[in-house]
Amino acid sequence: MSIADFFKTMTGGEIAGWGIVALVLLLSLIQVSPVKVNPWDSILAWLGQKLNGKQIADIRELKQKVTEIWVTDHRRTILTFARELRAGIEHSSDEWSQILVTIGEYENYTVTNHIANGVVKQDSIFINSMYQDLSRKQKI
Repeated sequence: MSIADFFKTMTGGEIAGWGIVALVLLLSLIQVSPVKVNPWDSILAWLGQKLNGKQIADIRELKQKVTEIWVTDHRRTILTFARELRAGIEHSSDEWSQILVTIGEYENYTVTNHIANGVVKQDSIFINSMYQDLSRKQKI
C-alpha cells in the first residue's frame, strides 16, 4: 500500500486530526531545540495580547496617571515648603527630613526623564541653602 492509497482511505477529519498532531509535534520539537525560536511562546504571547489587550492598555494609562499625580504632588510639596520658609514658618526636623527626601526623589525623576525643572529647581536650591544655614546654627 502506497502513501497515496493510505491517504485515500482516510476521511477529511482524520487527515485534519493527524495534521494538527504533526503540527503540534513539530512546534514542540522546535520549542525545545537549541535554536532560539520559540513558537509556543510566540503563539501564547499573541493569544495573551488578544485576550488582555484592553486591560494592558488600561494599566498603562493608569500607570501614567499615577505618575502624573506623583510628580504633581512632589512639585507642589517643594513649592509650598519654599513659600512657607519665605513666609517665616518654622518646620520640625521630621518635616525637613521629608522635604529633603522629596527633593531628591523629584530631582532624580527629572534627570532620569529629561524634564526641565525650572522654578522647582530654584526652590530646591533655596530649601537646601536654608537647611545648611539652620544646620550650622543647630536650629534643626
